Amino acid sequence: MSVTQFVQKYCRWADYYEGEQVLALLEKKNYDCILWESGCSCYEARPVQCSTYPFWSWMVKDKAMWEECAQDCPGMNNKNGRLWTFEEIEANKNAYDANKPLTRAQVEKMMAEEAI
Repeated sequence: MSVTQFVQKYCRWADYYEGEQVLALLEKKNYDCILWESGCSCYEARPVQCSTYPFWSWMVKDKAMWEECAQDCPGMNNKNGRLWTFEEIEANKNAYDANKPLTRAQVEKMMAEEAI
């Protein structure tokens, strides 16, 4: 699937800082991700936002925030779940912090290059 096809089928523009727009995945009516079908339909190629969850910097900043977020995620605090190392958590947190959304100008450039 081309970048253009993916953007047209699965994405929308979301308002960002200072009037800029960035690319975002569509949501279903219940706000689930458009790519969620009893599991992630693009798991191996999922976005950084998804692959680093729940180790986002603002979620792991303190225990109270973690516990609040865990109320909405059955995988958090799951005693039968995988135990992540400190290094893995830090790597995910850093990847999330370094991830920047794609702006409209960046996506339009990618689509134009693809058309060549």
